[in-house]
Amino acid sequence: MLSWLSCTFMVFGLLFAGSATAQTQKRTSDLTLNDMFASPNAAAAQAVSFSAGPNNIRFVLDRSQPRVVLLRFEGDPEVWALTSQWGPRGDEFLRNDIGEVIVRITTLGGVTVYGPLGTNGGLAASEGRAKTLSAPVRSEGNLQATLEKALRWFDKFSSRNIRVEASGALPPALVHEALERAAQGMSRAPRGYFGRPERRVKLIRVQRSFDRPSVRWQSGVLTIGVVPGAGYAGRPSSAAVLLALTKGK
Repeated sequence: MLSWLSCTFMVFGLLFAGSATAQTQKRTSDLTLNDMFASPNAAAAQAVSFSAGPNNIRFVLDRSQPRVVLLRFEGDPEVWALTSQWGPRGDEFLRNDIGEVIVRITTLGGVTVYGPLGTNGGLAASEGRAKTLSAPVRSEGNLQATLEKALRWFDKFSSRNIRVEASGALPPALVHEALERAAQGMSRAPRGYFGRPERRVKLIRVQRSFDRPSVRWQSGVLTIGVVPGAGYAGRPSSAAVLLALTKGK
């Protein structure tokens, strides 16, 4: 492990340093991988913007959280809460909540992003520092207003009304985030998928989960478990919602 920590910054690298003071005292050419990756999911108020692929897809990678790495693609409202896993050769793999690899970072600092670029991924180049991704804050002010707005997101999935409910003890911003991800996940199902009676969504329920976020689909009821205080890692991703709805179908 010590051998790769001494390598210098190569073509594709994240400009992460051990501290803000160290960054102001070093030139980019002086940065080492020890500066950029002090430890898996190291807490540091740092974020970097990247571009990748022939379509110049942009995204921000944010390591400001202690246990997750946040990622957001330009033009997409979803913020992915990724967990870090280290491979046998020292590469770092950032996975979403259903285990898919979204980003791979090599020991030399090369970054490959997957997801919207397809299964083969695309090399990403740093475009410099970016603003950190703030915690979920969007809501309609109170829980009831937030639920009423969310109802409009689900109209297109059923010819009949879909009910939406949430525990009154949950923060409206977290409920808004969870329901928006649910609508996004449902929109990625095959066209006409919810037209069959056994696939019709009757109720979407958001409730508190005390250990980790969850999604359960049973008898027309989509139950989403959220963890208050955990930020984006406290609700299931759109990928987790889609998987729960389509698994085994």
